[in-house]
Amino acid sequence: MKKIKSKYTLTLILLFFSYLSFAQFNTLKPTVPIKSENPKASEKSNQEEPVRRKKDTKSLKQIINITTKSDLKNEIDSLKVLIKEYSDVKELRKNNLEKLKDSLILQALSRVEETKQISKNKKFSAPYDLFDEPRDFISKIVMPLDNKLTITSSYGTRTHPIFGTKKTHNGIDLKARFENVYSVLDGIVTATGWDSKGGGNFIKVKHFDRFESSYLHLSEIYYRAGEQVKAGFIIGKSGNSGNSTGPHLHFSVKEFGQNINPSHFLNDLIKVNNLIANHYEH
Repeated sequence: MKKIKSKYTLTLILLFFSYLSFAQFNTLKPTVPIKSENPKASEKSNQEEPVRRKKDTKSLKQIINITTKSDLKNEIDSLKVLIKEYSDVKELRKNNLEKLKDSLILQALSRVEETKQISKNKKFSAPYDLFDEPRDFISKIVMPLDNKLTITSSYGTRTHPIFGTKKTHNGIDLKARFENVYSVLDGIVTATGWDSKGGGNFIKVKHFDRFESSYLHLSEIYYRAGEQVKAGFIIGKSGNSGNSTGPHLHFSVKEFGQNINPSHFLNDLIKVNNLIANHYEH
């Protein structure tokens, strides 16, 4: 009886240890890596992480707001481009303005041809006052003398004051006693020197390949042939050279090589000058 009981007890002990061993091994499971359902999504996430870090990370230059030489050079280059564009626009506007002025001058002066040789034998009364151009600035149109003009001998047929014969006077004589003589328009000096026909010292200026103004009996000449002059430039000084009874300025004008009345020419210049002034006031 004791042997049976002893075997029975031993069997229970063995069963108890067997149960413990089974339960312990049953809880130990191998670790299996979890596979992602979408491998591409995982790779994308791994790639985006450094980019996100890069975006979040500010450079030292951005944090302390340092301007580098490269940044300054770029800004300077940009300013240079802007200045050049502004200069180009300004130059274009200036050229357009000059063209407009020249156009207005030529339009008004074209009327001189219509009045050419009118009143050829008519005597003009003296004094003859014309526009007194201020010398505060050099404009596109200027009178040949600084003061108001007084005609002492008109254009056309007259009795020569020295020879006493009837002769065509191709210009007008203006009262001027050793005064500055001005170019009436922009142009190029075509000739200077001594007039053997009695005009004394002279200078001629070509304007717009159409008109040529001549200034005679000068005491001094300040330009040579081929030089450019602007309206208002002092080109000489009036005098008494050549066949002359006293100091004065002989002023004559040709259009396409033909003599025209200088009084009409100067009056048209005055009208153009007023037209330009009124245009730019508005």
